[in-house]
Parts: sequence; structure tokens; C-alpha cells
Amino acid sequence: MKVTVTTRHLTDTLNPEKLKAYALKKSKRIEKYLKSDEESTVKFVLWTEKFRDNAEITINSKVLKTASTFETTDMLAAIDGAVDNIIAKLKKETDKMITAKRRVSPRTLGETLPAAESPERSPADISAVKVRKLSRKLMTVEEALLQLDASGESTIAFRNSATSDMNVLYVDNDGQIILVEP
Repeated sequence: MKVTVTTRHLTDTLNPEKLKAYALKKSKRIEKYLKSDEESTVKFVLWTEKFRDNAEITINSKVLKTASTFETTDMLAAIDGAVDNIIAKLKKETDKMITAKRRVSPRTLGETLPAAESPERSPADISAVKVRKLSRKLMTVEEALLQLDASGESTIAFRNSATSDMNVLYVDNDGQIILVEP
């Protein structure tokens, strides 16, 4: 991390060397939030206008470009305020990057965690539920029975054409076909 400190139009009461040393000391707090492996520059610009002391910090790195300005009647307080503002911005940006990396789509979770392979999961674990869409076509019980035989599965859910309710046909352990109605 390269740090530069520039002073402009300072009053006679302010010592530029002392301010530069203070800004370099405060830049150590900023360094914690920047990646050490990438090249980044931090620029401090300190100046006085009438009775106001201003501090501006600009950060340029590979992935982040941000700036902060703080104005007060004391130069050291202006440096502290600008450093606090820039740290808040850096924290916000790093939190955004972390949460973006952690995002995983629910569809991917459902495909990678089948319910049969994870017996130690809690009953409320929704990520292990596999979702399958049903056809909206109305069927009679006889058509559903033919569909159950043709598919080779043990369960079929369908909308009954006689009642317009959802019904389930399934084959139990004894080989008996059972119809579930609401």
C-alpha cells in the first residue's frame, strides 16, 4: 500500500510534518481493510480554508475506488473523521463481497442434498426438499391409475376431474393401491 500526504494552504499554527506523521499513523487502520497482495494507493490531502480544516482521503485499488472528505475546526479531528468514514465504506464493500460469494441458489442446494443421503438433518431443513412440478391437466382416477402403471413410480399426484381437488394415488408396502382425497 502506497500512502501519500499532501498539505495545502495550512495556517502557521499547524506543523505540516506533524500532520503527515499523524496521517501515516492513521493509515495503518485503513491498511487492515485493503488486500495486501494487490497494489493500492491511499492519498491524504489536508488543507485550510478560512477557519475550516479539511481532510480528504482517496483510495485506488484494483477492485475499489472510494473517497471521503471531512471538515471541522481541528485538523487532527478532520483526519480522524475522514479515516472513520473511509473505514465504514470499506467495511460495507467487504461485507458486500463476502455475502455475494456466499450466495447459493436454492435449486442447487436441493439437487446436491437429496433427502435419503442425509439422515442427520433436522426435520425443518427445507434445503433438502426436492421440488417436482405437477401437470395442471385434470384426470380421472382411472387415467391416474394408468399413468401410475405406465410411469413405474410408486406415487402420483393429480387433480381429479370430477371434484377439481388434488388427489394422490400410491402403492403401499403390501402392493395395495391407495387413493388419498382431501
